Amino acid sequence: MSTRWFFSSAQVGAGASATGQALPTSVRFNRDIEGRREEPPPVSGPTLSLVGPGDVFGFDRSMVLREEPPPGTSDAAENVLATVELAHADLPWLLSPGTAPTGSGPTPQPWVVLIVLAEDEAAPPRESHPLPVLTAPVAALPPLAERWAWAHVEARLPDTVTDGPGAKRLVEQGARNHSADVVARLMCPRRLLPNRGWIAAVVPATAAGRDAGLKVTPAGAATADAWPIPGRDTVDLPVYHWWTFRTGQAGTFEELARRLRFRPAAEAGLGSRIIDVGKPWPAEESPGPATVPMDGALRAPGTAAPETWSDPAVQERFRGLLRERVDAPARQREEAVDDQDIVAVGPPLYGSHHTGEQTVPAEPESWLSTLNLEVRRRVAAALGTRYVQLEQEFLMARAWEQVGEIRQANRLLAAGELAAAAAERAQHKHLDALGVADLVTLMAPVSGRVPLAVAGADAKTLSAMLAASDKVPTGAASTSFARLIRSGGALARRAQRGVDGEVPDEQPDPVLLRGLQDMEDMDVEGLSGELRERISPTRLQILRMTDRVPGDFWADRNQDDARPLRPIMAHPKFTVPIAEELLARWPEWALPGISALPPDSVTLLETNPEFIAALLVGLNHEFNRELLWREFPTDQRGTPFARFWPSDDADVEEIAQWPREAPLGSQLRTGGAGNLVLLVRGELLHRFPGTALLAVRGVAGKLPDAFDGVPATPLALDESTVLYLFPGLDAARARTEDFFFVFREPMRGTQFGFDTGAQPAQMESWADLTWDGVHVAGGAFVLLGRAPATPTPPPPDLAVWGRDAADMARIAFQRPFQLAFSATTLLGG
Repeated sequence: MSTRWFFSSAQVGAGASATGQALPTSVRFNRDIEGRREEPPPVSGPTLSLVGPGDVFGFDRSMVLREEPPPGTSDAAENVLATVELAHADLPWLLSPGTAPTGSGPTPQPWVVLIVLAEDEAAPPRESHPLPVLTAPVAALPPLAERWAWAHVEARLPDTVTDGPGAKRLVEQGARNHSADVVARLMCPRRLLPNRGWIAAVVPATAAGRDAGLKVTPAGAATADAWPIPGRDTVDLPVYHWWTFRTGQAGTFEELARRLRFRPAAEAGLGSRIIDVGKPWPAEESPGPATVPMDGALRAPGTAAPETWSDPAVQERFRGLLRERVDAPARQREEAVDDQDIVAVGPPLYGSHHTGEQTVPAEPESWLSTLNLEVRRRVAAALGTRYVQLEQEFLMARAWEQVGEIRQANRLLAAGELAAAAAERAQHKHLDALGVADLVTLMAPVSGRVPLAVAGADAKTLSAMLAASDKVPTGAASTSFARLIRSGGALARRAQRGVDGEVPDEQPDPVLLRGLQDMEDMDVEGLSGELRERISPTRLQILRMTDRVPGDFWADRNQDDARPLRPIMAHPKFTVPIAEELLARWPEWALPGISALPPDSVTLLETNPEFIAALLVGLNHEFNRELLWREFPTDQRGTPFARFWPSDDADVEEIAQWPREAPLGSQLRTGGAGNLVLLVRGELLHRFPGTALLAVRGVAGKLPDAFDGVPATPLALDESTVLYLFPGLDAARARTEDFFFVFREPMRGTQFGFDTGAQPAQMESWADLTWDGVHVAGGAFVLLGRAPATPTPPPPDLAVWGRDAADMARIAFQRPFQLAFSATTLLGG
């Protein structure tokens, strides 16, 4: 860890001993005589003349580390001072023309200065040689006599450094070595106005430097100030470095953040809306007048409740009628099995393709029952359905892009399945009648590649088993021997003539069969079955397709399956967060009442797991139907849409794997509890879109002195409205662990300036100082001679106004602003 230190100047080498450009020299001679050491006084030498501001044309552009506000900024805060950081910490004082008296002693005057001009006060620098030239009105330039107060050194030193002399030695060493932890900074003490363009430029502070950059003959003392020039209202200044920026509308981060006010969701009318459910089918008689509260993807914390209609009797009649109509297609199919022309059309049974259910389960706690019988859950599922209907062409185009290789693989699998079926028929016709001896002979050409389980440990293949046996003559299983002893061959005919031309009633057992039967531990029937299994067309096609179509899906397939070579049913995957689509298209369904939220409001909400699960089921149900209609390879059981919120992980597992008896909301990865969400609407987010929000554990009811916190996931609704999601943080945990929600100013570099707004009557620290409390001259330049009110009570190390540049840096330093809300307070504790 390191600590920020400010110093008024840094000079190293000859410049630290020089007075202006004059460097006096001296020499000392020590004498050692008979063990005595004599040190006479030094002998003065000649006075050397150092290079001064009139001898240079500026500095290399690589010396500039950072500009504030950054170049091209379009909405810079109007309360900051323009600054520029320089890589060499001694650069502003390297060619110092002299010193200035300050409260802490003489301080070297910088030879360069930063100025800021409004776009209507001066034109951008015009090209010239050797430097660009800027014509500036003198009234818009800072007083050069006080420039010592607006140039300082910033050093990042280890926390172990606590004393000033030790820190100064490290700064001098860092300046000498050009350390990245020690930098110089020039500030312009001009107050900026909102909504204006500005030109910032580093220019010479001396007349000598000005004339050198303009290539004109010096007309006065070289150490004189670059302005004002007697008799002139403007001055031409050579420019060493410049950039432009623009301030935004009035309002700093702190000012806009302090405008935010907490409004409970229920009081603001957020999270619920009343809908009329008295006439669900317009063309039919109404079950009765009734209304029901409809929630959304977000709701007020602690408002989860069962669906309750204004008239419970009407609710029960509606549920009975709805169940009857949803179940009607399945009941019709059961009653008209023989009549294929009779069909029934009813309301969709959401989740039926994923679960295989054709009717609503009787168990009321089943997620499938809740989804299909509760009005508010069917509405959520219908929103998912409607999204697919509106975006079907786009979604299908993306789906076909993902399935290119799958389609080719399915073509190969279909060809393999056809080949296996044809081979099965051929084998059934020609090989089923063969005995074991004929099978062994048939497989003789490939016997060395036929592994057998019945062959034993010492003989792993068919050929090895036959070779190791002394019961089967050598060559008895060869095709040549089979041709020799075939029943219609010459040998058979001669054998018949040897028995007086009579064919015996019973043929003696073939040599090969007798040998197999005589082998010890040989199961002839088992050998026959294993040989047939080894030449199974389905098995061989599976092996062939495994090489041609590699994939993880083979782990779920084997030869015993009804269709092991069936098409691949891999579904497409969409990672788009559906919450963004829902909020953009139907914000009042996502969060009822959101349009009425007033500006500068903060309200605490929680996610609604039941609504989200219902919408995702409806979305996937409808898209799977669209896939089937478009002849996409699908079994309608996939979950292409698994993300609702913008996070790295999916919100649900595969819907087909959901336990049937579990509640609907518990199907999300987060379980049945909703996660907290902070809804913010205000100009703060419009002006500072990079605003971060952290969830931080408190200590004894307060924020810790140092913290990092868990960052929220932002979901922007418009330029001034953002949802901040806190995955894994529910209301119970937020109360138990005493969480705070902290708005943090966007990350930026070191800034200097003063707050906007009214000056407080009593300041606790310089951080409370506003522009109203700072005295400025007519050109809006800070006046050092008129000190503002001092903070009370003053701490021992309090910086003093106008004492030196280091103190002015500490006073004007702008700490990043943070605004915290207690979760317990927001939750009503």
